[in-house]
Amino acid sequence: MASEAATSNGTTDENHPKEKDEWKEGWLFKKTRYTGRWELVWFQIRDGQLIYGCNEKSAEKAINLVGAKVEMLEGDDGTLGCTITPKDSKRTFTLRAEGAEEQQACVTAICEAQLSSEQHSAKACVVQ
Repeated sequence: MASEAATSNGTTDENHPKEKDEWKEGWLFKKTRYTGRWELVWFQIRDGQLIYGCNEKSAEKAINLVGAKVEMLEGDDGTLGCTITPKDSKRTFTLRAEGAEEQQACVTAICEAQLSSEQHSAKACVVQ
């Protein structure tokens, strides 16, 4: 009987991306700060940050992932998402992917970015 190794975020190898850098960039929905609407935004994980913008060339805004609190969400309509609250920030970012598999890959990549940062703490990648 083969055993399954669990990753740092509790997923098994079966659900874990084969490559550490498999989800480094792509399109996600981000809830807007003032209107609460969902907008499609380009994201890229780089240097412990989630960089985002309207498209690949305009991605200039950043969410610091080091020490951030990441929480999984399930919407009333069954959609999956997550919130990210950067360390020492009152602002919370709400994101979602098109499907459950893509959402899990995104959250895994966020956790791996936190863990690979030279500045991560023992509390890095606490997904609730």
